[in-house]
Amino acid sequence: MEHKTAGPSHESDSQQQRSLSDHEFIARMRAELYKRPSMRLVADRVTHIMLAGRIDRDDPILELIESDDILDEKTVLSDAVERILSFPHLSAKEVADNYDKNWANPSDALRKLSAKGEVIGLKRAGKFRYPEFQFSLPGEANQVVREGNVALGARDDPWGVASWWLSPNPSAEDRKSPVQLLGEGSFTAVRALLRAEIADDLA
Repeated sequence: MEHKTAGPSHESDSQQQRSLSDHEFIARMRAELYKRPSMRLVADRVTHIMLAGRIDRDDPILELIESDDILDEKTVLSDAVERILSFPHLSAKEVADNYDKNWANPSDALRKLSAKGEVIGLKRAGKFRYPEFQFSLPGEANQVVREGNVALGARDDPWGVASWWLSPNPSAEDRKSPVQLLGEGSFTAVRALLRAEIADDLA
């Protein structure tokens, strides 16, 4: 198959995008989302998330949205992070010591597993922490976690995947979390939840 190389127009567009200010980039993204009928319902929320990380009081884009929404978004994100960190989590050395891992360099070993998406590594204040359930569960449960981490995209979204494992699942019996179900040996139920989650993401 013949591959076409990017022409001058493509390169020019890329250069223009890189030269955009944060405000211009966010405004353009919002406008593009509104052009798509299927995206209009989420356009404002996406804008809020993009603004949550940085915001200037004089930014004219604030005229388009409610400033309280940005604060709400920051609060939601902060609460979600704190909730995840309220569960037991370990440093690389603690993982190796507590679970008899014969790694010459625990940090390097876990970074490689995280890069494959097999293990959730949460970066906080410049350091990585690893939710303990990934190592404390028995054999088959641990395998389900590894497979689930890869399928759910833990490499690119470790916080989101950690939240999925640790949060009550409305589709589970008694709204138990997937980790609770694994602890009870309900591997089939967890695999069913994983399939449903992946199918929903692809829909």
